[in-house]
Amino acid sequence: MNEKDDIILKIDNLHTWFHTDSGIVKAVDGVDLTLRKGHTLGIVGESGSGKSVTALSVMGLLMKTKGKIEDGAIYLDGEDIVTFPEDKKRELRGGKISMIFQEPMTSLNPIMKIGDQIVEAIRAHQKVSDREAREQALSMLKLTGVPRPEHMMREYPFELSGGQRQRVMIAMALVCKPEVLIADEPTTALDVTIQAQILELMNQLKKETGTSILFITHDLGVVAQVCDDVDVMYCGHIVEQGTVRDIFKSPRHPYTKGLLDSIPRIGEGRDELYSIPGNVPNPKYMPEGCRFAPRCARCTEACKKEPGFTDFGHGHICRCWNPVPAEGVQESEGTVNG
Repeated sequence: MNEKDDIILKIDNLHTWFHTDSGIVKAVDGVDLTLRKGHTLGIVGESGSGKSVTALSVMGLLMKTKGKIEDGAIYLDGEDIVTFPEDKKRELRGGKISMIFQEPMTSLNPIMKIGDQIVEAIRAHQKVSDREAREQALSMLKLTGVPRPEHMMREYPFELSGGQRQRVMIAMALVCKPEVLIADEPTTALDVTIQAQILELMNQLKKETGTSILFITHDLGVVAQVCDDVDVMYCGHIVEQGTVRDIFKSPRHPYTKGLLDSIPRIGEGRDELYSIPGNVPNPKYMPEGCRFAPRCARCTEACKKEPGFTDFGHGHICRCWNPVPAEGVQESEGTVNG
């Protein structure tokens, strides 16, 4: 299999802007990323980095908002789905590509029974009878490990716990065996025990169905558990890309290093937790040059210009003039990477 055959989803120079009354918000401003078949790609970053807008752009769910894809391409199986008409995009959603949203209570229809909602998703994409659709729905619910799946088919969303609703969302997203699953912070609203169960479930279902996953989160601990590759986002840009091993063992962008340093660790004896100084800037008033420069301890005069990518080999790249030196490598004073 050559490299192109190994790619299921490729985003090329994506620009998604929101045209508001007070000006243009460039939520996603030139993003490139690649999801390989059977892999899980994590997109991490603080709130406001553009992670969810990237996902909504892929799903074609920007209609009825002020958002618009201004430029770029989104290739699914080699086809640019940005150019698809709305009816063809609707066929893709839930069929070839599905999404698990952050808060399942607002994503499920509160006046429809669970079974009816899953059956509706199946019959929208498959030519099967109602009976066959219900059998598929029940089988998928059982696969997610929910208690009393037959009884749950007749229940409403408000009768379920948060973890159960999230499992229902996973069942709905995977029941048509999509090629790509986008999971937008699917464990944020759950307690730690349920979060671990959901992550284990997603890993198990990925192996059984062969689905590729785009996993959006701000939690690097979750990334370490489920992802193969990582893209770090900041202010609408990808600032670092690499394998999970590269990112955790040798983070090169100061922002990535800050995110990793912010993870609490038992036994370190620190008096207080580390946090990255400052805040994410207002997207309507981005700083000139490097967008992370106002918060960066490694900022130099060169940072007044927009940095390009430095390639560290094996797909590990970083958008920074003055990358963090690799572990065990001596840094020469005043080095600026051009």
